[in-house]
Amino acid sequence: MSLKSEQEFEQSLKASIPLAPFTTLGIGGPAKYFAEIKSSGALSAGVEWARAQNLPLFVLGGGSNIVVADRGFAGLVLQVSISGVETCLEEGYGILNAGAGENWDNLVALTVANNWGGFECLSGIPGRVGATPIQNVGAYGQDVSESLVSLEALDVDAGGLVELSASDCNFEYRSSRFKTGDLQRFIITSVKYRLVVDGPPAVRYPELQRHLSNLQKVTLQQVREAILTIRRQKAMVIDPSDLDSRSVGSFFMNPVIADKQYVALKDYLVTSGTEKDLPSFQAPNGGVKISAAWLIEKAGIKRGYGYGNVGTSTKHALAIVNRGGGTAKEVVELKEIIQQRVFDSFGISLTPEPMFVGFEE
Repeated sequence: MSLKSEQEFEQSLKASIPLAPFTTLGIGGPAKYFAEIKSSGALSAGVEWARAQNLPLFVLGGGSNIVVADRGFAGLVLQVSISGVETCLEEGYGILNAGAGENWDNLVALTVANNWGGFECLSGIPGRVGATPIQNVGAYGQDVSESLVSLEALDVDAGGLVELSASDCNFEYRSSRFKTGDLQRFIITSVKYRLVVDGPPAVRYPELQRHLSNLQKVTLQQVREAILTIRRQKAMVIDPSDLDSRSVGSFFMNPVIADKQYVALKDYLVTSGTEKDLPSFQAPNGGVKISAAWLIEKAGIKRGYGYGNVGTSTKHALAIVNRGGGTAKEVVELKEIIQQRVFDSFGISLTPEPMFVGFEE
């Protein structure tokens, strides 16, 4: 590690910085220490500094998928803002290498403008590039893992930069090795994607198919515009004028259940007289993926449900929103209420999507 990298980190280091303004939910206490990181060298210096101070470490991206505890984080928060986008053509594919700090939707817009297929259904998702492999970000039938070639990351354990291929990432539905066995081991610095030049748009999701049903030939740009429209209708696009968008987006993953459990669920809905049109479709690796939002509403938690200063969005039951003055305690309590109601009604456990920061202390 160079002296220049150490100086770069030290110049960016600050104490007692509120984290709420760095999150889309707008909730959370302060970080004991905070630094914005713009190079892999400064990143290494920050990791070593936290280790020397015996402080816990949290890596922040765009803050769109985290819930920060009311007491904050008693360690060092590194916000990765490494920038840079490089593109080239290679055997009919568009190759894209982006710094972890790049805005994700800006990158999607760039690929659609180039008529490169692979990201169009991921339009309007807030956050930064570095978070996309961690979560295996996906929406409307498309996942980042379909286009990801490799990534560069700092191996915190070994202390150097490594390159990991897509197969190294152990991608699963809304998950990867970075969320499971290797949690906190790797800090992503850049990601390389491969997209299809003039590729056909992915119109797999029923809601998207209905939205585009009046068009004979669909373009990537039309898919992007349709996705943005659908997401805005659900307040899933960040808009300061829309309080329903003060959230982490979808708070729960759509559960994937075994075929036998799905048949049993359908039978139960018929015999109980509950509405029968349960939104569902086959999951890529087996089982049936069903709508978490549908389960939540049928369990009695409607859109606009209030709990103290938080609640569910008036536009989509899957989003927990901060109505102003909300606390992390209220968010967690509402999360648990929703999970219990769904389990009591259907025997299905809902898994949260966001990361919870500062609670384990």
